[in-house]
Formats: sequence, C-alpha cells, structure tokens
Amino acid sequence: MVPLRYPRGVPEGHTPFAIVNRTANPIVSAFLRSPFHPLLSSSLALITVTGRRTRRRYTFPVGYRQHGDRVSITVGWPARKNWWRNLTDPAPVELRIRGTRLQGLAHARGDQQSGVTVEVQLNPTTDN
Repeated sequence: MVPLRYPRGVPEGHTPFAIVNRTANPIVSAFLRSPFHPLLSSSLALITVTGRRTRRRYTFPVGYRQHGDRVSITVGWPARKNWWRNLTDPAPVELRIRGTRLQGLAHARGDQQSGVTVEVQLNPTTDN
C-alpha cells in the first residue's frame, strides 16, 4: 500500500477532512439557498466572512444556535479551520438563517486548544 503524501504545511490527517469539506460544503450551501432549506436550516446557516488581509469573501455552512438577536456558532475542530481567525477582532458578517439574509457583528472567542465560539450580534435592521 502506498502511504498518503501530504502537501507541505498540511497537518497529517487533514487531507480527508479537506476533501469532505470541499465536496459537502457546496452541496449543503446550495441546499440552504434553495426552497428546500427548511429541511436543514433549523440547525445550519450560511456565514459569509471577509478575509482581513485579502478582503476576499468566503461563504460556507455552519451549525448555529439563535437566541433573539444573538447567534452562537461553535467552531468544530478549530485547529483545522482558518475562517474564525478573521473574527478575533469584531468584524461584520452576513448570515443566511432559515432563508433570510441577516447582517451582524461577529467576534470569535477562545482558541484552538480550548475551543472557539463565534458570537454574532445581529443588526436591528437588515435587508432581506
């Protein structure tokens, strides 16, 4: 059997994780934008984050809990994800929750060892 070879800088074991994310995330994202979103949108939302340095926008599905005008996102396996690092200082984000586009200010708390939670304070007035 040929051993797996990982690109430089990729932690061992990351390749299967990346393949699943690159395959599943576009499918789940399309589903959450479709008329069938109620099947998943009670626990999954889309978040759009802007890179601090690149200013590039990234959109992907996340698990969430909403409490009024606050949304909590627990980052699973934070050591293998980078998007939350753009939110270590409060920054604007866009969410699609239950088919509705919302905007808010997000702030990531914690670290990759103890766990990361992103808290989003939704804007009082949003465009749908």
